[in-house]
Amino acid sequence: MLDTAEITRKIIETIIEIIGRKTSEEYAAVTIRNLIKKIQPTYPFLREIAVKNTRSLELEENVTVGDALNSIPPKQVGTALKELVTRIMNALGKTAGYFFIRETREKIGLDYDRGLLKTMDVDLTLMQSTYIVEKKTINFLDIQKSDVVRRILKALMEVVEKQTSKSFAITFLKQHVDVLRQQYPFLQYISINDIRYTLGSEEITIQPEINNVDPRDLGRAIRSILQDTDKTLMNLGRNSVTGDLKAHLTIEYLAKLREMGVTITSQGMGYNAIFTQVIKTLIDIFNKTSTEDYAIFTVNSFLRKIDSKYTFLKNVKVEPAATEGELYRIMIGDNLDTVSETDARRAIQQLLEIIIDTVGERISIEFIEQFTSSLEKKYLLKIEEIGVNFHMIKLHHAMLAQTEQKNPD
Repeated sequence: MLDTAEITRKIIETIIEIIGRKTSEEYAAVTIRNLIKKIQPTYPFLREIAVKNTRSLELEENVTVGDALNSIPPKQVGTALKELVTRIMNALGKTAGYFFIRETREKIGLDYDRGLLKTMDVDLTLMQSTYIVEKKTINFLDIQKSDVVRRILKALMEVVEKQTSKSFAITFLKQHVDVLRQQYPFLQYISINDIRYTLGSEEITIQPEINNVDPRDLGRAIRSILQDTDKTLMNLGRNSVTGDLKAHLTIEYLAKLREMGVTITSQGMGYNAIFTQVIKTLIDIFNKTSTEDYAIFTVNSFLRKIDSKYTFLKNVKVEPAATEGELYRIMIGDNLDTVSETDARRAIQQLLEIIIDTVGERISIEFIEQFTSSLEKKYLLKIEEIGVNFHMIKLHHAMLAQTEQKNPD
């Protein structure tokens, strides 16, 4: 079971990662350390938290939490964490605070989210809703066209990044906006910047002149960008952006988009989307200890081991990137959405079991934890909903590992 110190370390690391991705890791670490110092007089036990001033990309080395924090009542620590998160949200301003808390909740992982709620009384979902109510989001009438364009492009970049990479998302969006300028000259008022190399800049900058553009023309340009994005991602074997994109936008922005003639409709989560995310997550995990090509080869090999039993997987495969700088393609076919819930559950479960048998019992639990924390939360919940019980898988293999230790070869 996760203790108070571990949960605290995880949420602070996650916050640094999120802020650091938008600015720099060094800036994020300094900011969080200063905020912790500000509330230390009220919560002296926060002295057990140390945020290092380092440029290392390994976030787990940036934050240490003393075991003494475990002697403090968890709900007291939770109160301090809620104040820290609230201060960050208020500092971000406008709707950025809303999206910050949602991204924190998604990235921290299911086990830590549950630990925060059950033992420390930190309900990130409630904090997100309360923040919107207290701030009353943004007055509908005050939302300018420039605000809408910035928010939709920012949300789109985040959604594409989740399925691909930061570099691909920035390059892809910039290229598509550049191409569309010939058809929609007013897109010259939009700049897309890679803030990893232009620190201090905003990722999306919109010149005020765009507020003079006819809203229907803006809507047509936005629809073109969304259609091109969906087409590109689907060709790569990724998923439509519509479901995730709608979740990134508040009611006010969705209403403003509808005024422009842009309707974003959430699509159901079919098995095509689920298997796509499972495969992508497995590749990402294997890629951490090998090359991308070898990770793809490994996943393809595991798929071939079970496709005789689950014939709907025969057309499922991953093609490596054709050239450097391109993305690999996940080939799913068009028949997975027609399979039964039972077959989908058994196929996913057996795929994981085969991988666990290969990596060995001693690290099987570590693999499952890595898989469940890496898989996007909504897909994890859907997989659990159809009957894949990760807790039982971990328990089963923990018992096998103990047996193996007692009876070594």
